[in-house]
Amino acid sequence: MFLFTLKRKKESKKSKENSKKEEKVSKDREKKGKRGYRPKYKKPADEKLHWVMPIILALSVVGIMASFIMIRANISSYNARVLRSSMVKGSNLPLWGGSTDGKLTLGNTVLSEDGKTLAVQIKYDDVAHKKLSSFGTRYILRLVTTPENDLPGVKLRYGMFGTDSSGVLTIHSDRGFKNQAFIVMLVDRGYLVTSDDLREGTDSISESDIDKSITAQLAGDDEESSTTTTRKSQTTPPIFYMRLNAHNAKRSKENWKNDRDVVNSLFIKENISKKKKTLASLKKKIKRGKNTVVEMNRRLAENPDDEIAQEQLQDINQTLNDLNASVATYQASIKKLQDSVIKKDVLDPEQTKFTRFSVSSLDIEQ
Repeated sequence: MFLFTLKRKKESKKSKENSKKEEKVSKDREKKGKRGYRPKYKKPADEKLHWVMPIILALSVVGIMASFIMIRANISSYNARVLRSSMVKGSNLPLWGGSTDGKLTLGNTVLSEDGKTLAVQIKYDDVAHKKLSSFGTRYILRLVTTPENDLPGVKLRYGMFGTDSSGVLTIHSDRGFKNQAFIVMLVDRGYLVTSDDLREGTDSISESDIDKSITAQLAGDDEESSTTTTRKSQTTPPIFYMRLNAHNAKRSKENWKNDRDVVNSLFIKENISKKKKTLASLKKKIKRGKNTVVEMNRRLAENPDDEIAQEQLQDINQTLNDLNASVATYQASIKKLQDSVIKKDVLDPEQTKFTRFSVSSLDIEQ
């Protein structure tokens, strides 16, 4: 009886607890019903990462700005290279105007020790020696500079080292030279004509017409439609030009007082140096050849019938004779250069007058 009563009490207690839970659940449902049911949805991936978008935008802006900075830096670097670039030794001088079969080549370029005088060698080929003048005063000089490198107070001179040798252009600036290029034009106003030219009755173009033509081309005008276009009956002389930068020249260990000093630095010393190197190479070949002669003689001493040794000995002796003759020639040439007497005004007569042109940029296509 007692156990039955205890069991009824436990069941009554559980029943009360269950009814309380049901009432609580019922009240919660009533509250949700009053304020409305809001189901939970899974957020898409792009909504979860919405905070990344501003960062991506900021990085994009930074990347675009960096690209513009790099482009401007590359343009500045290109412009700087254009300003500094110059023709290298061995380059054929291009024609700004006119035509000729003769070729001029840029030779040595040497800068004096104080950096105020630049000497330039202009080499003539055989055709150029026939067609172009051998006297400096027969040439017209034109200087093209930029406002950044206007070379104030510069002096130009052009003369020839002998009637069958090279031309020498001397450029002097008391203020020295910037690490920027400039252009020098070389015009032969005494252009030598052939018998065919004389029969055709062509006239030479005037110096003022040449300057007008150069000005028009520097300005980018169409030469065909320009009023400076020369008449067909006129013969435009060849207008060679060279792009120079004193900082790209070989540096001399002395300052030049006269033409003789210039020629020595530009031609003589370098020629002697080259000939001495060639002479040393010839002597090494002779030494190796003599060693071979000794070997062949030893073979023939043991076997006089060795045909290979006999043939090789004959060839080596003939080659050694040729090499010894070359050595004698080079030695005589070096001595002649060392003992040569060069006049102080060896480049006379020289052209010292020139006309200056100024352009905004030397990035000129011609």
